[in-house]
Amino acid sequence: MKLAQALNDHQFPPKAQEIFLTSGIINLYPPQAQAIQKGVLKGAHLCMSVPTAAGKTLIAELCMIRSILNDQGRCLYIAPLKALASEKYHDFKKKYAALGIEVGLAIGDADSPVRKLDQTNILVATAEKVDSLLRFKAKNLIETLTTVILDEIHFINDGSRGPTMEILIARIKQLNPKIQILALSATVSNANEMADWLGAQLVVSDWRPIPLKEGVYFNRKIMFEKYGQRLIGEDADDDLNNLTLDTLRAGGQVLIFVNSRRSAQAVSRQIASSVAQTLTDKEKEQLLTLSKKIAGPKSDTTKVCQKLSEVIRFGVAFHHAGLKPQQRELIEDNFRNNLIKVISCTPTLAAGVNLPARRAIIRDIKRYENGLGMSYIPTSEYKQCAGRAGRPQYDEYGEAVLIAKSPNEADTLRERYILADPEPIISKLANESALRMHILASIAGGYIHDVNGMFEFIKHTFLYHQKRSANLLAMIGDIFTFLHEEHFIEKSGYRFFATTLGNLTSRLYIDPMTSITIRDGLNRLDPSTPLPVLGMLHVLCCSPDGPLLKVNKKDPELLEKFAAYNKDDLIFKPDDWPNLEDFYGYLATLKTTWMLCQWIEEEKEDPICDQFGIGPGDIYRHVESIQWLLYAATRIAELLQKKRLTFEIENLRQRVRYGIKEELLEIVQLKGIGRIRARILHDHGFKTLNDFKFITDEKLGGIKQIGKSIAKDIIAQVSQMPA
Repeated sequence: MKLAQALNDHQFPPKAQEIFLTSGIINLYPPQAQAIQKGVLKGAHLCMSVPTAAGKTLIAELCMIRSILNDQGRCLYIAPLKALASEKYHDFKKKYAALGIEVGLAIGDADSPVRKLDQTNILVATAEKVDSLLRFKAKNLIETLTTVILDEIHFINDGSRGPTMEILIARIKQLNPKIQILALSATVSNANEMADWLGAQLVVSDWRPIPLKEGVYFNRKIMFEKYGQRLIGEDADDDLNNLTLDTLRAGGQVLIFVNSRRSAQAVSRQIASSVAQTLTDKEKEQLLTLSKKIAGPKSDTTKVCQKLSEVIRFGVAFHHAGLKPQQRELIEDNFRNNLIKVISCTPTLAAGVNLPARRAIIRDIKRYENGLGMSYIPTSEYKQCAGRAGRPQYDEYGEAVLIAKSPNEADTLRERYILADPEPIISKLANESALRMHILASIAGGYIHDVNGMFEFIKHTFLYHQKRSANLLAMIGDIFTFLHEEHFIEKSGYRFFATTLGNLTSRLYIDPMTSITIRDGLNRLDPSTPLPVLGMLHVLCCSPDGPLLKVNKKDPELLEKFAAYNKDDLIFKPDDWPNLEDFYGYLATLKTTWMLCQWIEEEKEDPICDQFGIGPGDIYRHVESIQWLLYAATRIAELLQKKRLTFEIENLRQRVRYGIKEELLEIVQLKGIGRIRARILHDHGFKTLNDFKFITDEKLGGIKQIGKSIAKDIIAQVSQMPA
């Protein structure tokens, strides 16, 4: 089927046709043609289960643009991850600006202004953000939509994000039964079950624009399924270097998937000298510049940053959640432009941004699981990693390669991964914590008012469709009883309504158990004494929403000493707080609290990373989560009429945000002044904002790490502040 014909047949305006046709697409891919034949451009619901790069996004765009231009419609594009949502937002904004189409973004940290969300033709958002908006009773957001795109709907299988996505889909179906639903998924084994749930037509295909060769490497040979064998003629010391060089010399790029951060870093060093052999002089110069940028300023660098900077010089990078967001972005951008040739990474990369390579090497097929030891990774995880093989603009094929250590293992890998279907998608909504949050949100949002109403709503979910929880009605009843007893909801006649605490908890987007933890923690404080900082941070770490560090073998003894030393500041202890009955869970709360205390005492990132066995990215993720929980604590303190505590907790929130002692709180109000510069200024006698009013920018700029530009900016800011 020709794209031009499809555009004509469905009456796309000339200007829209021009945009699509100038993209270089002439013939539609087979799955795209099937989607159109099944009526997706006539308003039919559709579930597409096809491989990466098989054209799902084009079908989504055609649906949205047709709806907007022909039916004056509004569209919602839901992506599972912030990075994916941001990527789509920028693509759509650039592509459709000429049509006068307004594109908005709602992901929580780089949103379009709220007042503009109702004016957008396409809103790109995460499921969590849309769910949050609906908690503010923004029903009109859904009721005015004509089309919703559910990108990567297989994320319903994810234990953390899946329940919210599933509840949101059910809510959309409930609020706007006429909306067209287009669900996009990687290849899954029960796509027909998902299509039945959505009442959608189904397109299932394993077709790819670039053939994927899946094979097992052993003894210098890759045995590809259906594609014969490939001899690896390189003469390096190990399998990874041989496989990597074989690809690079042929002009390809490589992704190497391993099972841990430590392995990702080790592999990058292992292959660095081999990769360097393939670089041009110009690339070496560019990589040296990139290396310095990745390392950052000496005052702010860590061992992880230095290790990354070192391997970047050789055209290699490692990629995992322990890196700072800016570093991950630099790696991704420079891999796309072919400056970085190889990335060694954890499988989270495969589930995130679109980053293809000619060869994906899945080195580790086992991973440590608590209570199980080393276990095989799921087939679906392998398929996700393998799907990254093949760059549509550059390669005629992609290769996914497993590494075997023996002929028997080669057979096992072939049967377990290459020949096997991915695991079916299973609803994770039966999790009590998830149900508790979403039941409260449904009552607070005014969507349901009793147990039967909630059960009727649950009938819209994939959980109910799969009939995987026989005692669902009883579970819902128990949660209503719990919410009522803990004063989140109150009863009037036969109907339930959210209390002030219930409404606040729903809007804060936290588990009701987190509210209880904060409430009870605040009520235990002595009102005549200052806020115990360590104790407050520990309370938040004890909540279900508290982020926790992993406890290692060497930690218990140190953590028990930490607890004994700080026993007077701890508000919750194992003998008086039921959630701390699990010993290792308790140790995890202590370890996380200790790390946060080090952070707000201005310890540098590198010693923190060394002491707690984490990366810089972990610090920032925990800081972000604790900031939000501290904000929640200020709101709950207000509700409890503990006014003094609200000021103390807000000060603590600012300390966590910047990683500073209390004495720097006034100086960090200045834009462009973070923890390092604030400490330098304080040590030079600038303890309040008034101290800047009688100094010249020249003298201020002479202080190390301040400089003239920042000095002028500081003085300009201070001069505009009220006396």
